Amino acid sequence: MRPRAALSLLLALLAVARVERAAACATAPPPGTTVQIAEEEAIIAWDARTHVETFIRRAAFHATGPRFGFLVPTPTMPTLGEVDAGVFAAIAEALGPERVIDRSGYQLGVTSWAASCLASHDKADHAPMVATAGPNAVRVLATAQVAGFDASTLEADDPQALAAWLAAHGFEATPALTAWLERYVTDHWKLTAFVVATDQPAAPGYDVATRAVTMTFATERPYYPYREPAPPPAGDAAPARTLRVVFADDARVAATMGATPWTARTQFARPLELPPALNLGRRFVTVFIDDSSPRRGTDEVYFAPSADAAEVRATIVHVPTTIDVPLDALGVVLIVTMYLVLRRRRRAGTAAG
Repeated sequence: MRPRAALSLLLALLAVARVERAAACATAPPPGTTVQIAEEEAIIAWDARTHVETFIRRAAFHATGPRFGFLVPTPTMPTLGEVDAGVFAAIAEALGPERVIDRSGYQLGVTSWAASCLASHDKADHAPMVATAGPNAVRVLATAQVAGFDASTLEADDPQALAAWLAAHGFEATPALTAWLERYVTDHWKLTAFVVATDQPAAPGYDVATRAVTMTFATERPYYPYREPAPPPAGDAAPARTLRVVFADDARVAATMGATPWTARTQFARPLELPPALNLGRRFVTVFIDDSSPRRGTDEVYFAPSADAAEVRATIVHVPTTIDVPLDALGVVLIVTMYLVLRRRRRAGTAAG
């Protein structure tokens, strides 16, 4: 693909008429299209000796159009790749709560023999259903097809030049997106544009789950691209979304958004054998869960060694001994007891007469 053609295609797709409900990084739907992020999670592996970060991300989107893009900023030129998305499920399983049965207590439960029989019968009978800017003002450094994306890594000398190019090609570049771009252009960061497309039939909405793409790049500080374009001053409230970041290093880490402690909670912190597909072996894993709503992505999230080296273990589930008492059996006992009591009283009355 020629650089000029690639640039035209990608920047047209990256034109933003409305940056509503933006995802981490920056979503870029065409005019009239909105994009919501439904799920997002990332794995970050940091090599402190070489200052190289491997950033692996997957996400699920709900969009009103079948094609849109999103931008990911990196301080240096990234190398793109793909990994089996199953690594996220494998890690999630490893992070599950440790179940410890504690029989020191008792609780009373109730059951029904008849209901159990009916339920068993039901299961047996019913199986579950399954413009033109100046020369070289914007440059395409590389293009690739990876993890189902058309991806291009861009750099620009002036965010206004990029906005002018967009305007000249019939798109409205919002002040929010231009302001978001300005820092990265000034600091000479690279912007990788990923184009997401689906071949689903025409519909009012599209649910698109991306494959797991990897970005490997040099950086002075490991980080997660958390900064977002400013939302519009009015409009519908953004839906809640949860972000999970799995950080693999030699020890526990803490996270800050810029210079402020990140409000995400630490779900897990201990050594863990990572899935073989990641080729990371056994590392100390710190897991952060961010479910803030609305999300205020005013800066990147940076990671550094934590002053607290304590391990955070999975939740221990307390399971006391349960004594089940069948209600129908109690009913039978009660009826028999009443019958015997009444019979005894009747006999006593007859004897007295």
